[in-house]
Amino acid sequence: MILVDVRTKEEYENGHIDGAINHDIMDMMQGVFPSVKKDEEITLYCESGNRSMMAKGMMEKIGFKKITDAGSINNLL
Repeated sequence: MILVDVRTKEEYENGHIDGAINHDIMDMMQGVFPSVKKDEEITLYCESGNRSMMAKGMMEKIGFKKITDAGSINNLL
């Protein structure tokens, strides 16, 4: 499973879940998605759950198949 933090670089650097990669949702809005296979199991999170929910929809729309929205970072701590 790949854990993706969709917050900004600054938010990520101020604290994130161990092992998570950072991919800002703003990049996804510009059409740039994480460099992972579309059939990988991916779990998304952000600060409140809003950005991860949006990211899940965008990723599913372009063919990612196994996306889980964990919501807030606090859900994973």
